[in-house]
Amino acid sequence: MNPVITTATRESSINTALEAAKQAVANGAGTAEEIRWKGGKLVLPVASVDLDVVLLSPHSHRIKAQLQSLPQPEQDVVATDPYGEQAQSLIAHLLRETPGFERIKNALANDGQLFAGVITTGGVLVNANTRAVALRDLRQQYIKVVVLPADAGPKEITELELRLQMEQEVKQEYSFTSQLLFIEDLVNSGNYTTLEVGRALRPSLTTSKRDTKAAIDLVEGELRLLGLIREIVGASGGALNFLYFDDQRQALIEIDQDYQRLKSTNPEEAVRIRDAQLAAMIAGVDYRRLREIDSTLLDNYVAPALSESAPLAPHVDALLTPVRAPSVTAAAPTGVSEFFGEEDEEDDEPSGGSAAFGGPSAGSPSLSGVYTLLAQARPDEDVTIPTNDGESVTLPRTVVASELFSGISTAIENKKRDLRQIDDLTAPMIHLKEASRALDKAATTLTDVGGRPGFDRVAFADARQQFERAAAAFASVAEPAGDVSV
Repeated sequence: MNPVITTATRESSINTALEAAKQAVANGAGTAEEIRWKGGKLVLPVASVDLDVVLLSPHSHRIKAQLQSLPQPEQDVVATDPYGEQAQSLIAHLLRETPGFERIKNALANDGQLFAGVITTGGVLVNANTRAVALRDLRQQYIKVVVLPADAGPKEITELELRLQMEQEVKQEYSFTSQLLFIEDLVNSGNYTTLEVGRALRPSLTTSKRDTKAAIDLVEGELRLLGLIREIVGASGGALNFLYFDDQRQALIEIDQDYQRLKSTNPEEAVRIRDAQLAAMIAGVDYRRLREIDSTLLDNYVAPALSESAPLAPHVDALLTPVRAPSVTAAAPTGVSEFFGEEDEEDDEPSGGSAAFGGPSAGSPSLSGVYTLLAQARPDEDVTIPTNDGESVTLPRTVVASELFSGISTAIENKKRDLRQIDDLTAPMIHLKEASRALDKAATTLTDVGGRPGFDRVAFADARQQFERAAAAFASVAEPAGDVSV
């Protein structure tokens, strides 16, 4: 077992490596790199530092979303003893799971370390954390770094991390959610204005009035997305975490844009559409189709489409009953306009562990309860939903999500056809493609839940008979249509 490295030993080792690097540069045998520092430029020698004395940064924004998605006990370990062995092992594990890790490791194995990292005199890496872990896995002994001046403080280090992230030689981009958290930290630090952050994120923007507005809008838009993510995570009760949203950027942008367009003129309708879009997103509906979810779809097409689903048909009325959307569990980030509208202080009931069905009976159809149901259950769990007569049943979450996906897809197609956006001549092919996708989803979910206790085999057999009847009817009309001669 490696001996414990004291702070004095670590600093001494780094200082020795730094002095050797300075001497090598003076003799013409070493290299140096230029960094932006305190509004100017600083040329620092590249030192080879022993990997055993290097500390992975617990503040790296590359893995901030991953850190905040860890179970709370593990988050506490990193927060209370960030440079201890257990915390450092957790950080290394997260870095190995980042999408670009294997690519970087292979590049280091083939080409060696081409770009120096940056380190403090205390041994904490500002960047190159991923490279340090990869080099350790490759059983290398040293990492090339430039050592910051001893007076480097949090503001200077954060600014340097921002600059390094924006430069092309950074070989691994931040994840979507990690970058959102980085932007929030920059704005909330008080060291940067929204405009400064926007220009740093998009250096091509000029000082013109138009580009100034674009820089501010960029940051405020990103922070609204973060606020929306936090609301969904809060509504899920921990079933969803930040990592879930790394592939949902465009979907969240679509939802945010629709909400922003409608909130000032009809805030209640804006929330109703937003919750329906969130339910659809969680069910797997593509972001392009989220654009089609509007008042017309909810009022006229969703209920008939869901009524075609054998598992959901007995619950349609109850599922579409308007309910209060989950309350926001986290304040909107600083510098962002109010996203969620005003709360009614006299009607502030906390949401429970399941969707609050059974709300006001009057009102337009809403998917807010379905959104909460899906958000609060993990993929392998069951959800409890009410029937139209007031009773409740338990269904696998995968079944509910799959049927909602099919129902919303059907509703969108029906609306498009009615609005003449789909030519009648293309409708058969579109419906057949949707049926194929739905059948694929049915096969996947059956594999997941078919052998589990509580699976309703009678209901499944009935649904299968309906499918076989529909397939036979289709075959009888499709055969003549398929016999085409030229």
